[in-house]
This record gives sequence, structure tokens and C-alpha cells, in this order.
Amino acid sequence: MKNRFIFILTFMILVGIFFYSCVKKPKYSSIPVIKYQDFLRYGKYSDPDSVEVAIAFEDEEGDVGFEASEATGIVKDGNLFLVYYYDSANTNYFAAWDGTNNPMPPFDTLKIQYRVPPVLAQNEISQPMKGIIYAKLKRISIRPTSAHKTIKYKIYMYDKAMHKSNIVASDRISF
Repeated sequence: MKNRFIFILTFMILVGIFFYSCVKKPKYSSIPVIKYQDFLRYGKYSDPDSVEVAIAFEDEEGDVGFEASEATGIVKDGNLFLVYYYDSANTNYFAAWDGTNNPMPPFDTLKIQYRVPPVLAQNEISQPMKGIIYAKLKRISIRPTSAHKTIKYKIYMYDKAMHKSNIVASDRISF
């Protein structure tokens, strides 16, 4: 009876190890892939005091976040970029906005940068990862002028290896 119990227990442990070892890690691109998810408002719907832009990501190494001390160069102020566009004449044509509304290039569009915190601890080895980033924006960066009733963002990010992700657009955001 005791030998039978040990045999069954050993068999079940071996079967468990076999099935666990068969689980394959997901394989993602080394270049981060992002997808726009949602625009969450806090406060009044037409004039929120803050918002969160939800962006799904996949990355092979899981190196999408930066410590403040690691962020230099183009990612000094953040590695997630949201480029502001507004519906210029309520015609579904979205124009980049530079703060002066100067149509002559070159001009610097309003870019909001958000630093994604590290997802992996410093001593963790890189691993495939996917998740959702919630980038919180303050009132002034949501909509710099109340004249813009419909906006959208074009969004991209860099990982620690300075791989630039794909560029995605948010949905139309109305106020």
C-alpha cells in the first residue's frame, strides 16, 4: 500500500514536471509593438483634470521602462511619446499643433513625453513581456487650448536598447 502511494505520487510529480517543461515562452519582436487601448478621463467629461492613455505593449526583452537616472538623450524626459493633433475645421482632418498654429514647416509639434518605469528589477534577466502602460497626463497637456474640441494622439515609444516601436493613433477624442 505504501509503495503504491509512493509510486503514484512519483508518477504525478513526473507528469507535472513534463507538462510544465512543455510550456513555451512567448516569442515577441525585439522592437516593441504597441497598440492604443483607451483614453480614461478623471473629473468632468468635457474638461477632465487628468487623463490616462492606456497602451498595450509586447517586447521580447521586457526592457520597456527606464529609471530616471538611466534616461538620457532623446528619452531624457520620457520614452513614451504622444504627439498632439487636433481636428482643424471639424472635418475629420487632424493637423499637428505647434502652439502658434504656424502652417509653415518646420515647426515643433506638441509632444508629450512620459517615462515608463522599469518593468523588470535590475537583477532580473530579460524575458518576453506584454502588458498595458497607463500614461497619466495632467490638464495642461491634455488639450492646451479649449478651442480644440476633437483631438487625437500619435503614439510611439523607445525601449532601453533604443528600438523605436511602431506608431499608433488614438481614437478621436471629443470634449
